[in-house]
Amino acid sequence: MHGNTDDEFWVSFTLYSQHLSEQTQLKEKVRILLEDKKKLQGEQILLKESCEEAKRLCEEVHEKIYDLWTRQLQELQSLEENIQSLLKQKVLFTRQRDLAVKLQHHFTVSQMRFENIQQELEQTTAQEESLLQKELLVQKHYVPGK
Repeated sequence: MHGNTDDEFWVSFTLYSQHLSEQTQLKEKVRILLEDKKKLQGEQILLKESCEEAKRLCEEVHEKIYDLWTRQLQELQSLEENIQSLLKQKVLFTRQRDLAVKLQHHFTVSQMRFENIQQELEQTTAQEESLLQKELLVQKHYVPGK
């Protein structure tokens, strides 16, 4: 009987040793898991902060892009207004140029008519002077009563 008890003792001791070993391993695993949990929680906090920073940066970039887009849109509108103004000025200048060409033509025609009238006047004046001189000569030589 004694052998049986020794065997039982060694079986119990072996089981107890295995149990202690497993318990120690489990405690080590729990310790490692707790450390991993702390690391993961730290990483989670860092990720959350990084996400918040990324969100803030995205909002900032979005705001800057929107401001730039708004400015460019305003500049484009201003350019369009300038183009419209320049087109109106071009139309006015073209009308003024066309009017100036017509006026120049009328002036040239009027000047030619004036020169023609001037020549006619000079010719008529010369003819009248010639006739007057002839008449004066005739009157000079005219002796009344003959």
